[in-house]
Amino acid sequence: MRTFRDIPIKQKLVIMNMAATTAALLLAGLGIVLTDSLLFRRYLQRDLSSLAKIIADNSTAALTFNDPRAAAETLGALRARTHVLSACIYRPNGSILARYAPRGSACPAVDRRDEIRFSREGVVVSQGILLTGQRVGTLMLFYDLGEIAERIKLYGSTVFGVLTASSLLALLLSSRLRTVIENPISQLVRASTLVSETGDYGTRAEKLSGDEMGVLVDRFNAMLAGIQSRDDDLKRERERFRFMAESMPQKIFTATPTGDVDYLNRQWVEFAGPGLERIEDWGWAQFVHPEDLEENLRLWRHSIETGEPFHFEHRFRRADGKYRWHLSRAHAMRDAGGKISMWIGSSTDIHEQKEKEEALRRANDDLQQFAYAASHDLQEPIRNVAVYSEIVSRRYHDLLDAEGQQFLGFLKEGGRRLATLVNDLLAYTRAGMAEIVEAPVDSSVVFEHTLASLAEAIRESQATVTCGPLPRVYVGEAHLQQVFQNLIGNALKYRNEKAPCIHVSAVGRGADWCFAVEDNGIGIDPKYKEKIFGVFKRLHHDRNYSGTGIGLAICQRVVERYGGRIWVESQPAKGSTFFFTVPRHAQPGDPAQVESSVG
Repeated sequence: MRTFRDIPIKQKLVIMNMAATTAALLLAGLGIVLTDSLLFRRYLQRDLSSLAKIIADNSTAALTFNDPRAAAETLGALRARTHVLSACIYRPNGSILARYAPRGSACPAVDRRDEIRFSREGVVVSQGILLTGQRVGTLMLFYDLGEIAERIKLYGSTVFGVLTASSLLALLLSSRLRTVIENPISQLVRASTLVSETGDYGTRAEKLSGDEMGVLVDRFNAMLAGIQSRDDDLKRERERFRFMAESMPQKIFTATPTGDVDYLNRQWVEFAGPGLERIEDWGWAQFVHPEDLEENLRLWRHSIETGEPFHFEHRFRRADGKYRWHLSRAHAMRDAGGKISMWIGSSTDIHEQKEKEEALRRANDDLQQFAYAASHDLQEPIRNVAVYSEIVSRRYHDLLDAEGQQFLGFLKEGGRRLATLVNDLLAYTRAGMAEIVEAPVDSSVVFEHTLASLAEAIRESQATVTCGPLPRVYVGEAHLQQVFQNLIGNALKYRNEKAPCIHVSAVGRGADWCFAVEDNGIGIDPKYKEKIFGVFKRLHHDRNYSGTGIGLAICQRVVERYGGRIWVESQPAKGSTFFFTVPRHAQPGDPAQVESSVG
């Protein structure tokens, strides 16, 4: 069953006009009838009161002479009033002197109060009969309400007739006038329906008036014009995007907000074959290498859920069945409300680059193995050189002249430096070969172990080494101690005339912990900030600062193996601060370590 809000607007207009008109006329008619009824009651009271006084005055002689006949003649004058039911003249003792009852109605009981009262049966009038101011009798008059009912009936019929005629006239007028409102609305409905069915935003509604409906039609047409303009711009941009996508060497794709690929450019189709044109929903996953598929889908779903960019290296199957490495990226495009409207991405062929990286990795592994083996195997002959040069120095010292002793000194110093270089090279290769540890490590404990291993150097330099709260990190304990030992050791070594003051701290930065090792040493010229991390790169070659220059290279290799980076901020004579980052992987409730100080 249709409700009022579901019927056509033209019927609504007629119903509303008729309802308003009928309600107004009905209320007006009821008001007129009620007002007339009240006014007529007041008129009837005055009329009956005057009538009773006249009859009472004319009945004085009949009461005085106790003449019932004369009294009856006086009451007979009431025949002209058809609504009088009965009238009686009472003697002072309450007996009836004369009565008038054309319909056989009983006289009302005598009431010596002069009043007029209404009841359901009619109107009762009590009027005293006076003679020289003395009450000699009472007139009781009983009047029915028929006259009021007849008047209400008359007015009711009149109101009903007026209401019927007015309703018919209102129906006729509303049927004629509804078109003034209905036609502009119908124009809007037809135009909006046509736009919805055809998608043609060039459709316009006809303006039929200059009132509010005309303004509404103008606004509707202006809205259609704006949508048409934006739709044309969107089509041009879409065609431009398609042209650019088809012209680019990369493989371009777009996807819906839910991740279903809805466009692939010509390069994709040529690469994967005609079967790619018929994919639906997530069917593109069939072209991903089985070993890469699970991680690919996980990252793609994660991007869809979070809106974060997609970035992944994976292998796609070519039309000939061979797989090639691609780097795929995708970013979410959002509407004005911030909701994702589509995904746009590209897949770049990096197969040759991956092969070169793999070849370089193997070469680096081979070189690292060679360096490790060479440095390990060189330790014994270098040790022999140092041992036998020491023996020669002790046994044949007196047999050598000054020049021979100088040459022997050169030999001993060269052996010592060569042994140091080989040991540092071995430490560097071990830093790259050691297994990465992913268990949490308390860096404050590692810091304490580092201070214990550097205790002699700290004592000799009278250094103060402190730390702030240090976190738990996912770095191997040996690896972290290597970094601490090299950075703190360098701060102890490259000092000025002041006692070294070294402070280690850490702060969280996103997914990483950033450590800082700050000192008050001789500082570094900013132009050498990158050079100092090279293997065997030293800025000071005098005897005041020993070492091979491989310590910072070891720190860099360890930090980068864990996905972090290391850098320095410094000025000459103003000290240095070395920063390095390691994976945070913070666990809820990991306690921060309290500050400690070692002097």
